[in-house]
Amino acid sequence: MASKNKFVARKEREEKQAALIRNISIGIVVVVLLLIGYGYLDQTVLQKQKAVATVNEEKITISEFQARVRLDRDNQINQYLQYAQFAQFGMDVEGQLQSIEANLGQPLQIGQSVLDTMINELIYKVEAEKLGITVSGEEIEKELQGFLDYFPDGTPSPAPSATSVVFETSTLSPEQLKLVTVTPTATEAPTSTPAPATATPAEEDAAPAEEAVPTVVPPPTLTATPYTLEGYQQAYKDTLPFYEEFGLVEESFRFLFESRLYYVKLYEEITADMPHESEYIWARHILVEDPTLAALVRERLLAGEDFGTVAAEASTDPSAAFNAGDLGWFTEGMMVEPFSDAAFALELGEISEVVQSDFGYHIIQLLGRENRPLDADAYQRSRDIAFQEWLTEVRGEYTIDTFDDLWVESVPSDPDLQETLAEIYGAQPAQ
Repeated sequence: MASKNKFVARKEREEKQAALIRNISIGIVVVVLLLIGYGYLDQTVLQKQKAVATVNEEKITISEFQARVRLDRDNQINQYLQYAQFAQFGMDVEGQLQSIEANLGQPLQIGQSVLDTMINELIYKVEAEKLGITVSGEEIEKELQGFLDYFPDGTPSPAPSATSVVFETSTLSPEQLKLVTVTPTATEAPTSTPAPATATPAEEDAAPAEEAVPTVVPPPTLTATPYTLEGYQQAYKDTLPFYEEFGLVEESFRFLFESRLYYVKLYEEITADMPHESEYIWARHILVEDPTLAALVRERLLAGEDFGTVAAEASTDPSAAFNAGDLGWFTEGMMVEPFSDAAFALELGEISEVVQSDFGYHIIQLLGRENRPLDADAYQRSRDIAFQEWLTEVRGEYTIDTFDDLWVESVPSDPDLQETLAEIYGAQPAQ
């Protein structure tokens, strides 16, 4: 009997040990599975929710950022394909093709631009709300309808093209007549260099306002939507999967149109009181490549030598041979900054110190100064500059943190231009 009890006791111990080993094994398997699951979850979900930037603690996640970068790359590829078609018809678009190709080859540059845009979008919404500006669901829907070529109220008429303002020839003062012997002919406003030349102070590129908002290009496979509500609704459903491939969920897709509306309304509000006239100056210059030579040229002018003669002889600006270095009338923002700042600071007839710009070394003389009306292009440029100045100032009021280690590592390099070309043409099309 005692031996039987010992046998039972041993069997119970062995069963307990087996159960313990089994439970431990199951526990280990569960832990391993949990670790694997967490790792997968971390890579596919949790990591994607980390912030690449925050604006007053409102975050821009990796997944949102990556989706927008892919959308931007796709838009540029679509532009490239359009230019490639133009090239096949004999149009010279080599420069545009090379520019897009070079930009697509710099994913960090695209990432930085996209991140700046996304930061601006969050600021636009907050600033708009401060000014009582709102965007309704109906307005967003109308934007989407226009995006998909559905116009229930009829196709909008194109805006009338702006006509240029032609200035009458200015009446020169006796002091000006001493400086120049030929009255400048009437020119369309605004005027930069009278003739294009690679060495002259080129028009400065004010940051275009459109760069501050996203551009959305419809999927190339979509055709124009029939003018029915049902057709639009079906086109909308067909469009969403295209953007979901980039990682844009429907809410993010609609936000593209919401943020653009905020931007447009803000732009109109901020630039509503911009004046329609501006101070223009008339100047001429001599451009040389060496600062020592520039100093010698300036000494010759100060000694009384004729400006036109010296310009034709010494200036590297090709137009100086026939226009004596005359740049015509221009307003602020039309010339590169160092040149513009120096020219606007001059008194009538005064010859500037040597001014360095990206083009070389300039000696400038002021020939005239007056207020003139802005034509459509110049007025738009002044509004763009004013809005960018406002945006730069207001951004300083926000706590903006960008996490370079995250966004730099997260910048996608797809869609890829060469892969797209291979899919469409089998090889890159001849340019």
